Amino acid sequence: MFRVVHVATAVLWLGFCGARGEIFRNAGFEGPLGTDNWYCSSCTGEPYGNDKVEGALSMLARQRWGDWAGPSYDLAYGSDVISDQTYDFQIYVQLMAGGAEKHLLKVTVQTTFSDGEVLHRQITSLSAVSQTDGWQRIAATWTVPVYDKPVTAMRLYVEGPPSEIDLLVDRSSLTVAGTVDLFQAGSELLSNPGFESLLDFWQCSGCTGVHYTADSYSGSACMLAQDRSATWAGPSQNLAWGSKVKSGHNYQFSIQVKFLDGIDTSYLIMAKLHVTFSDGKSDVWLQVAGNWASAQDGWKRLSGDYTMPNYGDTVRNIRLYLEGPPGHIRFLVDDASFTEFVSPASDWRSEADARIEQIRKRDVTIRVNTPNAQGITVEVTQTKSHFAFGTSVSAWQMPSNSLYTDFFFDNFEWAVLENNLKWKTNEWHEGQLRFDLADAAIALLESRGVPVRGHCVFWGAGEQFVPSWLLSYSGVELEQKCWKRVDDVVGRYAGRLQHWDVNNEMLHGNFFVEKTGNPQIRYDMFRKVKERDPGAKLFLNDYGVIISGAMTQAYVHQVAEFQANGAPVEGLGVQGHFPGRPDPVLVKSRLDLLATAGLPIWVSELTVDEPDEFEKAAGYEDAMRVAFSHPAVEGVILWGYWDGAHYNPQAALANGDNLQLNEAGRRWQQLVFTDWRTNLSLTDGIVTSAGKEFTFGGFHGNYDIKVKSYGQPVATKTFYLAPGDGALTVDIDMPNDIVIG
Repeated sequence: MFRVVHVATAVLWLGFCGARGEIFRNAGFEGPLGTDNWYCSSCTGEPYGNDKVEGALSMLARQRWGDWAGPSYDLAYGSDVISDQTYDFQIYVQLMAGGAEKHLLKVTVQTTFSDGEVLHRQITSLSAVSQTDGWQRIAATWTVPVYDKPVTAMRLYVEGPPSEIDLLVDRSSLTVAGTVDLFQAGSELLSNPGFESLLDFWQCSGCTGVHYTADSYSGSACMLAQDRSATWAGPSQNLAWGSKVKSGHNYQFSIQVKFLDGIDTSYLIMAKLHVTFSDGKSDVWLQVAGNWASAQDGWKRLSGDYTMPNYGDTVRNIRLYLEGPPGHIRFLVDDASFTEFVSPASDWRSEADARIEQIRKRDVTIRVNTPNAQGITVEVTQTKSHFAFGTSVSAWQMPSNSLYTDFFFDNFEWAVLENNLKWKTNEWHEGQLRFDLADAAIALLESRGVPVRGHCVFWGAGEQFVPSWLLSYSGVELEQKCWKRVDDVVGRYAGRLQHWDVNNEMLHGNFFVEKTGNPQIRYDMFRKVKERDPGAKLFLNDYGVIISGAMTQAYVHQVAEFQANGAPVEGLGVQGHFPGRPDPVLVKSRLDLLATAGLPIWVSELTVDEPDEFEKAAGYEDAMRVAFSHPAVEGVILWGYWDGAHYNPQAALANGDNLQLNEAGRRWQQLVFTDWRTNLSLTDGIVTSAGKEFTFGGFHGNYDIKVKSYGQPVATKTFYLAPGDGALTVDIDMPNDIVIG
């Protein structure tokens, strides 16, 4: 059901997920109770002023239907709490009846999965509590498990005493364990972040800002943005460059947002930094966070992290603001936060290597069964990796360019066609289909046993990514064109491709929803593709989720949205087009957050744009090591390898007409074929009554074994080392295995 990762390393995700500080809303029960904070599950919950630990009110749970009924709190898995993170929990409880009779008091977490399974897990208890004991503190340190399937709901609740006993609760708390030491989060850089002091320090750029007390996420007030003149209009606050915000420093942002208009139509809302300069340079607008939201979502968290570019002392002003939905959409904001954080001074590489040893290798016992054990040695050769190491290829080059093709087969084990399965390429003119180049490349890859990903059935990030003739269609007509597209491309290669990226980059555009007027079409696309090719795993694929943290949380939300609407999403493609050498600590923390979606992750488009080939090589190594060491990641696919057929030649592994390896290419070969491969000569085995045994730890993948007797080959065997618990035993019976010579 779940696995807990035991690698001894600090959990690095803090404010990215809203875990820094108090996670519970209305933790002291001073505000109204409700399903957005504490409520009573199968009981009646109400504010209680006659007895409390602190403040003016506590919560009374009465009319309980059973011993399992009591105060409850719904936790947002992936934002309130994340997998493999440890939290400190407490709540004060008092029994309202029963006298001196002792009762068991428990705190339980109920987890619901996408397949309907429900898991109840007790996190703490008090074994003997009575009414006469008065207020009792119940506390726990709780680590959220890493589940192997998507979580759809998580609820924490107090239970235990018989149903006729009412319960009082007060002074609850849920915080990340040891937050003081993690990421060294700085103080709050925003003034009046909770909007409690009217709208002091806040402006509404291009709109009217109202101090709003009829609703709030927490506290007694929030800010309403109305009369918005354009999509860019919204709440804003000026920040102090050089004292609060500095070049090269890392920042994390979060805010709660609630749309008041639009019903179920989703709009992209973004937090940005507007930077103006004193030396005449053009203004820049930097996206810090983004998410899709609709009025029916209620309060929704917008969060992200950002590393400031090096602007030196040329910045005149920097302003944080929100924008995105059409001007007629009013929205509320509350609980804003903008803080600096510093990555801990840890040896990330040693920690990554320790994880690699744990999750990418398995013990093997080779038993050579022979009466003549003396002089027996074994050579172990790994021929293929279980982890996917691959690249995109151009069907304009493969198979026609023999050097390009040979380089691929010498260096990669998975492939994806970069452009030759995209709709715009396949059907430039309506009704005139072209698959000849894709057919030839895929046929060659298949003949050599190379698995192929399909990219992509649709690309709805903007109208520039669809065939131009498609722009004249809308509504039902456009939907029919989409289903014909599924038949044309998915049907053509059904049973031959391992994956499909169904609708590329949906975090950044909604072309098909906007043109058809049907918000369900995105989910229908997944269902239609699955019907046409049931064996292919279907992926979301997007950017801005590991090279920055602007859309990481939004991606997790998107998975939950699609699954809730019945879309068979089976994997997460995360593009990694790094503009320079990545920060491995930040990349890992973003992967940690993405892993809370419960799906396999593939780094689907990796590039490092760096002119210095040694710095580029180091960048590729850092990105690959972080990915290979992460338990949720199953593959790394480069987005091209030769500068002669690369969208960004500066990111290539090979240069020139002869495809000469550069330092980045040599680093790829070193990692994939040496450092993360197992090739051994075993001589010191243990002689047994049946023959001779050899043991080793090997990377998951395919192997050839050659048995020698006094240096002469006498037998061979192949085997596959799959991930799993316990050692794999490989028997070689000399009379029955292939004998050489």
